[in-house]
Amino acid sequence: MIINSLQEFYSFFEISKPLLAIDYGNKKIGLAISSPDHRIAMPHSIIAVNNDREKLDRIIDFSVKYNICAIVVGLPVNMDGTSSSQAKIVNNFVNKLIKKTNLPVYLLDERLTSRAADSMLKNMGLNRRQRNERDDMVAASMILETALESVKKL
Repeated sequence: MIINSLQEFYSFFEISKPLLAIDYGNKKIGLAISSPDHRIAMPHSIIAVNNDREKLDRIIDFSVKYNICAIVVGLPVNMDGTSSSQAKIVNNFVNKLIKKTNLPVYLLDERLTSRAADSMLKNMGLNRRQRNERDDMVAASMILETALESVKKL
């Protein structure tokens, strides 16, 4: 189910069960996971497959393996706040995801996270290929960190 408010999303947090964050891209999906106490966001991995069914299966497998309690997905919104064409693709994917899992899903505005992730990796001295291998999971971690920080303010 898609959760529309951060406060409602927070009500699904379970002690000792981490959260999953997804940075959805057409070619790659970045995954990040929280610590079980929901204090730390950590980049985890990249899913680089072409069809949605396999992407969904890998996310479901990940969710079961790590005993995930809730999922936050980055929603790419235009700078003026309007819905982007990529946001429609992400929404379509999320609708498929919620049909395959009973986990709550929260969509979080992810404006500029991919750019910020790339910039951070560049500042760490990584070349273009190295950054490309990591940027989506770092972006997912930034999305998760934003959600965790926002929940602390509730």
